[in-house]
Amino acid sequence: MPKKPPLINILTYRLPRSLSTQIYNEYQDRLREAVFIIENSRRYESLQKNMSAVENLLALSIFHKRVICSLDGATKFHTTISKKSSSDTITIGSYNFTKVEKNKITGLLIGYRNLLAKYSLTPNLMDYTFTKDFLFKLVTYKSLLDANKESN
Repeated sequence: MPKKPPLINILTYRLPRSLSTQIYNEYQDRLREAVFIIENSRRYESLQKNMSAVENLLALSIFHKRVICSLDGATKFHTTISKKSSSDTITIGSYNFTKVEKNKITGLLIGYRNLLAKYSLTPNLMDYTFTKDFLFKLVTYKSLLDANKESN
């Protein structure tokens, strides 16, 4: 059976090269830091058995911060400007952002949020500054999942 590509590669596959490189580099840096922290701190050692999940959630969180949040901001900006103007198109630099594009992105964002909800993931999990904060959220999330399994 062929090995699956890492989630970070799947998420960045068709993004512009400059953005995908930025995301991939951040992922590699944070992954190295996460592995170091997990291997050297008792607080995070419970994540050692779930490194694949840590890697996937880390990739998803970086994609969320760098892509999803930007798309969400663009749709909110379009909505705000459209309320103040009669135009359905907003010119940003040399790019024309249309209402049709905004609606497509809104649909994508709804699908993304539904996917997160399906797996009981919240945007809060993706909101962190330091890798250690992310790992703490994962430990907390894992504890909740484990407690839920035991009660069922």
